Amino acid sequence: MFAWGRRALPGVLAPVLAPVVACAVALSGLSAWVAAGAAGGPARIAVGDARVFLPYGGKTETAAFFRITNSGESGDTLLSVASPEADDVMLSRTVERAGNVESMRMVDSAAVPARSVVRMTPEGLDVMLSPRRPLRLGDEVPFVLRFRHGGDVRVRAVVVRPGS
Repeated sequence: MFAWGRRALPGVLAPVLAPVVACAVALSGLSAWVAAGAAGGPARIAVGDARVFLPYGGKTETAAFFRITNSGESGDTLLSVASPEADDVMLSRTVERAGNVESMRMVDSAAVPARSVVRMTPEGLDVMLSPRRPLRLGDEVPFVLRFRHGGDVRVRAVVVRPGS
């Protein structure tokens, strides 16, 4: 019935078998990855060690710092920081420029990788703000940190002396 010989069959099957085998290998690999629990769970964000530097030198602007822990299996992104007791709350990062000169640059967001801790510092990532009232040592300033996947996290930062 068919005019094909035994030699024609491999020529027809080879182009079809290659993608089928590739898909089967990929599917089995993904299945093993999910079964092993490596497919990832959600980000689990906790914020602690919240501090605001006491303004000094006649300035009203200051900086806030947080320790952000992501114990989850997926990364997240800090999108914004706000405080009902401050104006102009902005994420910033200290960057080094030519000639060993440091300057601050406002940033739109900050990555919080899976299973990691992001520590804000005066030499790196921080939050710049203008408090609406004079701050005193020991005061607490409320903040809301908004994460892409983790949602809003509310925290109170303690006013401390710079360098403490």
